[in-house]
Parts: sequence; structure tokens; C-alpha cells
Amino acid sequence: MTYKEKFEASEHRAHYKNIATKILREMTSLRSLVENSPTAPRRWIWELIQNAKDVHQSDGVRIIIDYYKDGQDSYISFKHNGKPFTADNIRFLIEQISSKDRDKNDEGKPKTTGKFGTGFLTTHLLSEKVLVKGVAKEPELDYRRFELELDRSGFNLNEITDSVQASKDSVQDLDNKPIFNDYQEGKFNTSFTYYLTDEIGYSVANKGLNDLEKCLPYTFVFVEELKVIKIKNSGKIFKNTTEFAEITPKIKVKKIVIEEGDEPNFWTTLEFAYLSKNLTTIAIPIRIEKNQIVIKEIEEDIPKLFCDFPLIGTESFNFPVIVNNPNFNPTDPRDGVFLTTSQRENPLAESNKEYIQEAIEIYYELLEFASNNKWINLHLLVHVKPLQFYPNWVSEAWYKDNILKDLRQKLLYTPIVKTANNELKSILTKDGKKYIWFPQSKSKKYRKKLWDIAIQWFPWVLPCENEIEVWNKLIWKDCGKLNSDQLSAFIEDKNSISELEKVIENIDSYEWLNKFYEFIKDEDDQYDSIINNRAIFPNQYGVFVKKIKLHKDKGDISDDLKLILNELGNDIKGELLHKKIEFELGNVREIDINYIVKEINSEVSSKANDRELAKDFKSTFKKLLLWFKNNPEIAKELFPNLYKNKHLLYDDDEILLNIEKAEMLEELMSELNISEISEIRNLVENGQKEKSILPVTENILMSMGITSLEEWQDAIKDKKLSELFSHESTPTTDMFVYVQGLIEKAKKNVIEVLSNLQEYNLDNLDTSTAPTVLAGVLKGDKEISIIVRPAYNDEVIIYYGSERDILDYEPSELWIDDDVDPRQITLGHILKSSNIVKFPV
Repeated sequence: MTYKEKFEASEHRAHYKNIATKILREMTSLRSLVENSPTAPRRWIWELIQNAKDVHQSDGVRIIIDYYKDGQDSYISFKHNGKPFTADNIRFLIEQISSKDRDKNDEGKPKTTGKFGTGFLTTHLLSEKVLVKGVAKEPELDYRRFELELDRSGFNLNEITDSVQASKDSVQDLDNKPIFNDYQEGKFNTSFTYYLTDEIGYSVANKGLNDLEKCLPYTFVFVEELKVIKIKNSGKIFKNTTEFAEITPKIKVKKIVIEEGDEPNFWTTLEFAYLSKNLTTIAIPIRIEKNQIVIKEIEEDIPKLFCDFPLIGTESFNFPVIVNNPNFNPTDPRDGVFLTTSQRENPLAESNKEYIQEAIEIYYELLEFASNNKWINLHLLVHVKPLQFYPNWVSEAWYKDNILKDLRQKLLYTPIVKTANNELKSILTKDGKKYIWFPQSKSKKYRKKLWDIAIQWFPWVLPCENEIEVWNKLIWKDCGKLNSDQLSAFIEDKNSISELEKVIENIDSYEWLNKFYEFIKDEDDQYDSIINNRAIFPNQYGVFVKKIKLHKDKGDISDDLKLILNELGNDIKGELLHKKIEFELGNVREIDINYIVKEINSEVSSKANDRELAKDFKSTFKKLLLWFKNNPEIAKELFPNLYKNKHLLYDDDEILLNIEKAEMLEELMSELNISEISEIRNLVENGQKEKSILPVTENILMSMGITSLEEWQDAIKDKKLSELFSHESTPTTDMFVYVQGLIEKAKKNVIEVLSNLQEYNLDNLDTSTAPTVLAGVLKGDKEISIIVRPAYNDEVIIYYGSERDILDYEPSELWIDDDVDPRQITLGHILKSSNIVKFPV
């Protein structure tokens, strides 16, 4: 053997050793992960689908998956109708070399996602042996069918090397195989069969198929080459339709159809809104109801990042939408994309960051459009928060600065919160102040209770009821958090019940406060801090004060005495908890009537003994005296000394006035010839009883000198006259005619008497001034007026203001005619006949 031959033989052995080493290393790792890794058992299905997509026909690729479970005969079969294998495909499959093509098509997409690399080894978690059937075809060669077994069950290099060699040997005689003249493009010519021999294989199969059903609809949105995938055992057929609708020129809706069972009409349509920038696409699940778009929740176990296919492991990458870019540079296990920072240049990571920034830009477009058009469930676009842990492919600082911070800033000012009064509002106002208040408490039960209390105050800044818990999981430090202490601060800011009443609706303010107090006591977390530090308890003025400034009211103190004590300088109502508050203040002093009595006695003593100072409290002392008068028995019991010395409560002027009143009373009793005050009371009461409402009669009209209905109506406008006569009695025309005749008769008789008296001159007599007035009469050398009244019923009522003015201000006389002796009525006559002994001057 020559050296050249030696070198070639050594190179051959090194090549196979490298292949075996890589396969053994990967299989050893997968074997250790299969029962513990959350991602490895889910990858196999996507490796197979990815390989099928890379060999799609011009009209796409169709796939059939069959999971048959029956003891030792159990298997997973994966078939597709893609293009035949090339010689390179077969070799790379055997040697586990990736065929990923870094070249890109005219659109900038990679020509292939990658086939048969180490990722394909994850399919061996189903079974370490797989039977591959297919058709080989090179441009210048005929179609040949082949079948080979891939055996990765070895545990050392020699076993792996031998199995690789055996697989190669099985296709070495491919040229000797019969030509496959029946090849038809589009038939299911390629299959991978995995024989399941243990529970681990069953578990991996189930996890992969479950993941397929959840993630395949999103994959259809991003990968148009995938047309139909049928899962035989479940009877489900996923169809990637060409049907889509445009919401805007950029925002489109993709429909995915899922047929179930053998019934052709039994199918489900899934809808996804998506939009793109360059090759970056974002998508969210939606449904359209009566022209209204409803955002659906992205399930928690859906990867957030796709490189055409889901990157299993990015479920924890908190981002509000699903992001796809076929040019993402994923990690080797395809569980993330490099988003790290380094002082050294890293073009792969920088490209990934650019794609994420593109996703953020189009996410903002989607967010603004959804908000402006009031899409339902906008809160589902807010799922962005710090990662629970940061995998080695994500820089924590970069994520927080470029995703978390930026997205949250945008969300704070976008109307995305459906309020309790069914409006759409932003979390902050335009000037950065907190607008929406999200209930926050230790449990769902107490958050709902807090919301029930707050909604009677400010429903327009609360999230709607069915989104309380959603927002509780989403909010961050910049959001308004409505806890017990914050609501207490709002109450404190109102300062008083009167201000609180202006904002509380549909419930009494005291009832509302009692509910709030009960809530904070039950919730307990901030109870002690709130009741001891917040001014939220109304005193008896309705002003909010701190608990430390309040006492309990025993309930035996009258409001009059509280007011009196307040005016004396001790504001007891300001120190007492309002009576309508049912909250138990705890170990605080209880104020009763004895305390009030003691304080009033003390205040009165210090002020009444200083007569100058006492003048300042004159009105207060009067109130106390009035209380004594209205409550004599209680006053004697509570204030025995003060009641006995009531004179201390009067000032000097009042004492003098009272002395004068006493003297006047004594004089009046002497005039009336009575000795007891009770007799005066009897006289007054009897006089009031005799006073009764009079009917309107001819004699009454005559006594008043009224000759017409108009004069009568003017007369009873006088309150005192009105009280004398029945309003139900109205004089008749005949009555006025009769009265006019009597007045004329009286005037005639008086004129006749005057004309016979020497001192009266009637030459210029004028009877037209008023019905009862004689003007132009000279008495001696002075002109006087004479008031004439009939007195045929022995009385006269002076009503006319003109008559009273004449009698008061002008030289005048009052004459009457009683049909016996027309005569002048003097003041002395009036005083004697009316028993008037005293009158004001």
C-alpha cells in the first residue's frame, strides 16, 4: 500500500469517526434530556415538516402523519409528496449533515430551512431506529426507489460507525435497482417510519403531535408552501387556504381550515390578523363577529418566535404577538434566537435584534389601529413583562431597555383599557398622570370587593368587571394601583362628607364608608397603617379626621349641649365620631353626658365670673338658659348648682331690663287688681277665646265707612282687619246701597248740628273729598276737617288710611251719629270707653 493510499484510508476513517462522534454526542445528550427537557420531545415533528417543506413541489407540499399504537406494532409514520431525494440528500441523511442553504432567493428568504442536520436526530427520540423509504433522482439519472434504515442505537463510536456504514451500504447498489417508471409528481413517495417500543416513545409522540395541533395554524400563516397536513389517527386535516381579507393595506386576515372526522361539513375556521415589514411578520389569533374584531388569547405554550417554524423554548419570551422571520439566527437546539450583547462583534445577534425592532414597529401599527377601531380584548396586546428567567440567548439589559421599556411606554398612552362605564381609555393621561386605577389586593375575592366599592365613586377610571383579574397580572409600577391605602388617600383628599356626597352615586355616603371600613378590616394587610395614619373618619361635623383625634359618642348627649359647649370654646363635636359610622374604633375613650356637664360647668364658671368676658358669651348663655327652661327636671339633675344660680348667665343690662319688666308687671297686676300671674294668663286666654271671626254685615260696613266692593277688597288687605272677618263672607250690592244711605244720613245730621253751632262756619263746605270726610269747615279762624261716621250699632271702625292721617296730622275732629245725639268724639271719651290706661308714644 502506498502512502497515498494510507492517507486516503486514514481520511476515510477520520471522516467516519467524526460522523460517529457527532452522532454519539448528540444522541447521548438527547437520551439524557428526553424525560426531563420541556422542549426536546416536541421538536421531532417540526424537523420532519421542515424537511418536507424544503422539497416542496411547485404547488406546495402535503403531509400525512399516522400514529398507530398497538403494543409491539406501534409506530409513527410521516409521509409527504415532495420532491425525490438527491444523492446528497441521502448521504446527508445517513451522515447527519445539515443541508441548510445560506443562499437566499429573490425575496431575501433562505432557499431551504435546513435538512437532516443534528436537529433531525431529535426524531430518534421516538425510536432510535427509523425506516426511510423514498425515490432517488438526479437530473441525468433515472428514478430509483430505495429503502434504508437509520440506526442510532449504538452507545459507542464503533457501533455508531458500523450503523452508518450499514446505511450507506444499503444504497450502494441503487444503480442496480429497477427503474421506477411509475413515479408521479405529487404522490406520497417519501416516508419515515418510527417503530415505538417503549413508553418514552409514546410520550414523545404525544407531545410532538399536541404541539403540532397548537402551533401548526401559526406556521401556516408564515409558510405558504405548506398546504395540507393530515393526522390520520385524530382524523384532523389542517388546510392552509389562499383565502385572506384585508383590514388595511398592511393588516390582513388569514384563514386556516381544520376538518375533523369523516363528515365533510364538520370543520373549523381559525383566523389570524398579521402584518409584515420586510421579512418580519407578526400575527395574533382573532375572530370576526358582526364586523367586530375580537382578539383571542395566545395560548401560554405557543412559542413567541418562529423561524418559519416554531422555535420550541421561546414560550417564555414575553412578547404580545407571535414574531416570525425566516432569517432569524437560532441557537443549535432551535430554542431561541441570539439577542445577546458583547464587546465583540456578533453579526448574527445584531441581525436578530433588527428583526425584533421591526416586529416592534409593526406591533405599534397594529396596536394603534386596534385601539382606534375598538377591537375587543385589547388587553391581550399588553402581555409584556420581565422574563421569569433570562436564557443564555437573551441579554437581560437589552430586553429591558429595548422591548420591555419601549413597549410599556407605548402602552401607557394608548387607549387599551375598557372601563366599567364601557369606554376605552389610556392608563395615563397625556401629561403623564395616572388615569386608570386597577384594583389590587391579596386575592381575587378582595379585588372584586374593592372594585364593587370604588365603582360607586369613579367607574370611568376602573377596568370593566370581567377584566379585573386580567389587568392584575399585567400592570406594572407605572400603572395606577388601587389598593386600600390608595382609596383611603382619595377619601382623605375629599376632606368631608359633603364633598364625598358629590361623587358617590346610588348609595348613602355613610353606608358607603361603612362598607369600606368593613373591607379594610377584613382584608387586614394594610388595616393598622390605614386606620392610624389616614384621616378617613368623619367627626360630627362631617369632616374627615384621623382616628387618634376621635372619641366614641355614648349617645346620651343632646346636640344642644354639644353646640353650647362648642361655643364655650370646647369643640366636642369635632372630637366625636359621627353617629352614622358603625366602625368600631377600638380602645378609645367614650364621651358621655357626665363629661359634657363637667366641661360646661368648668367653662361657665371661668367665663361668667368675669362680667366683661361674659358679655362675649351672652348668646351662648341664653341658649343654656333656654335649654334649662325646656328641660327643667334634667337641668336640675345635671346642673344643680348652675341651675340654682341661673342669674350668673345674665349680663348686667339683662338684669336691669328684667327688673324693669318685673316692675311693669307689678304695676299691671295692680291696675287689674289681681295678685297672681296665673290670673293674667287667664285673662289673656279668655280674651283670645272671645275673639272670633266676624261675618261681614251691614253694620260692620257702616262702622268702617265702606260704600263699595272695591273699598272692601282694599280694606281686607290689612292683616289685622283680615283676621277679624270671615273670608267666606262677601258683602252684597244691596248691603253697600244700604250703607251709603246710612252714611249720607249721618253726614246730614252732623251738618245740621254744625250749622247751628256758632263757632263752625260751613260756607266753604266740601263733601267730595271722601265719603266720610267734611272738608272746608272753619272753626273760629282755622280750617278743619271733620270725619263723620254712623254709630247706629254703637261702634266705629277707623279703617281708611286717609282718615287716620287726617286725625293724626291735620286739624280735625271725629263726629258720630247714633240716631239720638250727633256729637264729637274726644280722646278722653275713647280712653274711658276703651279702658286704655297705657299706649306707646
